[in-house]
Amino acid sequence: MRIPIYIILFFSATLSLRAQEADSTQLFSYIQKAMNFNKVVPQEKVYLHFDNMGYFENETMWFKAYVIKTDNGTPTNLSKVLYVELLNPSGDVIKTRKYPIDEKGEAHGDLKLDTLLGTGFYEVRAYTRYMTNWGVNAIFSRVFPVFKKPQQEGDYTDLTLQTRLYKQRDPNNRDRTDSLYLNAIEEGVYSSKLEKTISVQFYPEGGHLIAGKKCRVAMLAVEDNGFPYQDEGFVMNEAGDVLGAVETDSLGRGVFEVVPDGSDLTFQMRNLKKKTQFFPLPPTKTEGCALGFDAISDTMLATIQTTDSLCGSLMGYVVIHNGNILQYDTLKAVPLMEIEIDRLSMKEGVHQFTLFDSKGEILAERLFFLCPKINNGDSILVKTDLHSLKSCGKVEIELQTQPNASLSFSAIDAQTMTNGKQGNMKTWMLLSSDVKGYINNIDYYFEADDKEHRHAADLLMMTQGWRRYDWRLMSEKYIFRKSEPIEDKFYIYGRLKPYRKKNPANGVNVEVLLYNKDGQSLIGKSQTDAFGNYAFEMPFVDGEWTMQIYTRREGKRKTYYVGIDRQFSPTPRFITPLESHLLHPLKSNLKLQKQISSNEEEEAFIPITKKDHVLQNVTVKAKKKYFTNDNWKYKNENYGRQYATLYYNIDKELNDALDVGKPVPYLLSYLDERNALFEYYPGRRSMTLSEYVKYAGRDVAWIVDNGERRFVPRIEELWLDEVKSIYIVPGHPDNTNGNVSIYVYLHTKFTTESQKGLRRTYFQGFNSPSTFQMEDYSIVPPMADFRRTIYWNPNVQTDAEGRAHIEFFNNSTSQELYISAEGITPDGKILINE
Repeated sequence: MRIPIYIILFFSATLSLRAQEADSTQLFSYIQKAMNFNKVVPQEKVYLHFDNMGYFENETMWFKAYVIKTDNGTPTNLSKVLYVELLNPSGDVIKTRKYPIDEKGEAHGDLKLDTLLGTGFYEVRAYTRYMTNWGVNAIFSRVFPVFKKPQQEGDYTDLTLQTRLYKQRDPNNRDRTDSLYLNAIEEGVYSSKLEKTISVQFYPEGGHLIAGKKCRVAMLAVEDNGFPYQDEGFVMNEAGDVLGAVETDSLGRGVFEVVPDGSDLTFQMRNLKKKTQFFPLPPTKTEGCALGFDAISDTMLATIQTTDSLCGSLMGYVVIHNGNILQYDTLKAVPLMEIEIDRLSMKEGVHQFTLFDSKGEILAERLFFLCPKINNGDSILVKTDLHSLKSCGKVEIELQTQPNASLSFSAIDAQTMTNGKQGNMKTWMLLSSDVKGYINNIDYYFEADDKEHRHAADLLMMTQGWRRYDWRLMSEKYIFRKSEPIEDKFYIYGRLKPYRKKNPANGVNVEVLLYNKDGQSLIGKSQTDAFGNYAFEMPFVDGEWTMQIYTRREGKRKTYYVGIDRQFSPTPRFITPLESHLLHPLKSNLKLQKQISSNEEEEAFIPITKKDHVLQNVTVKAKKKYFTNDNWKYKNENYGRQYATLYYNIDKELNDALDVGKPVPYLLSYLDERNALFEYYPGRRSMTLSEYVKYAGRDVAWIVDNGERRFVPRIEELWLDEVKSIYIVPGHPDNTNGNVSIYVYLHTKFTTESQKGLRRTYFQGFNSPSTFQMEDYSIVPPMADFRRTIYWNPNVQTDAEGRAHIEFFNNSTSQELYISAEGITPDGKILINE
């Protein structure tokens, strides 16, 4: 039986049309899922406004936190707990604070820099637990210089910093895979291996090089020390033909065009020694889409070159901003396609263009940035009627901005500023929080919206792009697993692991008892599920609480490894060399009505120590307490701290280990795992201690409780739960033999000893923020006052007309002030005074 050809063609066309309709339906389903994803799983961002740009030892770092939801930019109504951490240069978390987030999405607190072991560049991080689901790039981070305490009070001219990164003290605990000059291959990002003097990374636009198609490739060149490298380079094929050339800018960035011919491509560039180095380009794909995105012209255009194998297929694209889809469509693939992006319909900040196929797979993707327009309504105007600043004199300032706005305000002694500015709330929320790594001179990208600034921003997007919004998760191509919850309350939860096989972890009755020094107590009861999981819900409490967790099975106490799920602090990120160097200090920005002249008479400043003053009546509330215990010396950790460069809070470290279900180790085993410079050879236990324990190849001198105990336990027999703290001194001034001194302090009373069916630990409630201290010189007479932060107020509220009045007293030396004021309106508008 013969079937006419037109019937065959008809049915073939019908099947093809139905297949395309099915593909189109599938494409739109991915887009719909992505739209819903941001509603179901909105993200949060946090920004910290600080009182100063740099600090000295023993000073206090004051801050105000602003937490927003990214989907609409308004103050968060999700998380109620904020974590703030201080990290030393090597990446150890040395302080952690927990603060409540109020109904305005705000919190404030402080970090005292009184227990630091050395100066250097310290990192402050802030995040909600929910934010850690998106990794370390999703949290707030800023690096500050901390200088040596002045030898003479008020003399801030000696800016001493220990810039070496604990090379002989402690291994670098930061994630170096994130650095720009180490060998790392990520999705769509390729880097060369570090060779001698320079390293180069390549970033094909859209993610891939496509054979036979014109491709743009961004690149980043750095020296061995991580600083940018500026020079000319060339792209070569296997035959030695030059296919492209590029010259990097002052930040080591550049972009070139190349048409891959299918052979292996290499990039050559001369290093500082004028020797040519060769770097392989990413491998070329024979099928795919080459993306060219013009984000510089007023009319933005995405140009897509498609290989023959994909022509005729259906594709989709989306433009995403803060998780919201601003533009989308489907298209039938042809060799050359152009998509126009309406600049006026886009938002301020970072956007993401994603091209995908009918299976939801990404064909090409890149970020682009739109500079915000200058708007005086976003400014905080600062005015004063003062003609000059007087020693310990009263300062009155008027603020004018949006009505009912919440602000934080800092007045800084401009003459003692030690570092420059690193952006503000607007630069963080619109740019830094959506880009990977440190942005050098971030204010430049907000100066103007001309072609020069757009080009610089485009290079930034191509070389430091990070996908806060992963299309594969949003479209449900991959399953999003939210491992960390939204903390709208305090929760205690974890998992039991059997101590003995005969005691399974399911169906165990778990009871928690918490009590604090004020005599308050809380009790909770739970039962583990089939996997040994338990959970408690707690009210918000303040301060540190002792926590005891009892485990019972069939009415009898049984011992289990009691894990607590509270180890969610992100991995410390890599700090680039550009980030750890001093910026030029800022000048005064408070305009006085006129400068003080030499003819003007000013009351001479005479401190209280140089002149008799009549004080108001005072009442002694308490007398100073003195130590009377003759054995105090063995408790005094200042002996170990005095020259130490490394400190371990063993109580905390042990709790961290127990939280993840680890048994209590020996002290030596712990140090061997904790510190890569510690060398422990347990197979040599028949030898002397100095022969099987070394530190960086050097002998170790052990000092237990400052050498004051009558009975000193053998180091190799010490369990970690017997130890309170450890200080490591690589170079003690009294040490002439080059040994490393390790001070070990034991618990005076062994209170952490485990009992059957009981784990003792602690629970940290909210920390109470300190109050900024300032003398009221309308009551007390002038005194020598060297505050560098003259005034800090984290809770300034404007009235219905947008006004706020600030009053404070100057220190005894400042003649110029730098004002830093930032804030936000109830609908999420960011306000700054610059």
